[in-house]
Amino acid sequence: MIQSPTTVDNEAEGVTMHRERIGRISLGLIAVFMAPAAVQAAFTPRSFFDNFPLGRHWISGTGDPYNEHLVRDVGGLFAAMIIVTVWTLWRRHPTRPIATAWLIQGVLHLWFHGRHLHGYQTTERVGLIASLTAVPLLAAVTIWTRRTGQPDIEVQ
Repeated sequence: MIQSPTTVDNEAEGVTMHRERIGRISLGLIAVFMAPAAVQAAFTPRSFFDNFPLGRHWISGTGDPYNEHLVRDVGGLFAAMIIVTVWTLWRRHPTRPIATAWLIQGVLHLWFHGRHLHGYQTTERVGLIASLTAVPLLAAVTIWTRRTGQPDIEVQ
């Protein structure tokens, strides 16, 4: 069966739209996933330091001293990135820039904690690494879903 150029173009457009939807969903999942950490760190920094996540003590377990200033700053930065992420999705702006920011943040965060696993039980290590892998993985999916050659700016 011979396909007309119009049929091929329509199929390619459908694949592109499907990939873009996957990318936007992945980016939205990052915002949802990171929102509790942002709120807790920004507004209840001591609780975040001592108990994050859900009483597991992943942050205080590193043995580092509590620093309210740094914890609040982390919460504020996470909140700012979430706001830019939601704005990007809502306004249908290009997703690569904010996905790249999440990828860098996520890889650096994973790298730090991957080097500081002493003192955690095996189940805690697995949970920590698995949860920290989610952000860079979802960010990479978002970046990947952009069609090669597609501009990073939207022309209207």
